[in-house]
Amino acid sequence: MAGREAVATQIKAEAEARGVSRLCHLTPFRNLLHIASGDGLKSVVELEGDRAAFDQQDLARLDQRPDHISCSVEYPNVWYLRRRLGDATPLQRLFPDWVCLLIDPKHLWAAGTEFAPRNAAAGGGGYLRPGHQAFCDMYPTRARGAHGRFYGRDKKPSACPTDDQAEVMIEKHIPLVDASTIVFGDVDQAARNVSALRLLKVPVENFKFLIAPSFFRTELSAMLRGGETPTETPWVPREQDA
Repeated sequence: MAGREAVATQIKAEAEARGVSRLCHLTPFRNLLHIASGDGLKSVVELEGDRAAFDQQDLARLDQRPDHISCSVEYPNVWYLRRRLGDATPLQRLFPDWVCLLIDPKHLWAAGTEFAPRNAAAGGGGYLRPGHQAFCDMYPTRARGAHGRFYGRDKKPSACPTDDQAEVMIEKHIPLVDASTIVFGDVDQAARNVSALRLLKVPVENFKFLIAPSFFRTELSAMLRGGETPTETPWVPREQDA
């Protein structure tokens, strides 16, 4: 136990020194209905038996971690989103809205968390490792990512991993109280989605909402590498959004 606590303390200190304030999880709005009306985010294994209510995105699970939930550090993985939108089925295209959940960074140093300095599916999950050094390895001066491409840190904020697709895998479950900020792409989507949540009797007063268009566009990558952080605007639902 002492060893686990020491590692957690090291990861926490490193994350705080880098200014990490959150993790991010992208999900289709149709899945948010399930997440927000239940008890939070669950891994594929935890969701067994509830498949009809949840639209699993990564059917192949090349990362070999079906008992974990994939997250990114500080900002969403827009390349993952682009791939998912491109691969969407006709049924999925009927419900095109995606949201980003902001997650308490304490899950970085929770038991069972693993880190990959690049996309976790690379090498069949072979890059995933637990521990303080594995977390630090997400921040090299130069990283080799997908298709053999090399990435430098450029002017990236210190909280952001070097490779845009670096992943954090959280074991089993993230309680809703730790993922209660929802980011939308624009005000119209926010009003539309909150209206749907209210119709389904989801207590929207338990959530905070942000509008951040760049969270859902590949331009985010260039912005961060240039040292520019995206605008995040708090949004409060109006009565007519009911």
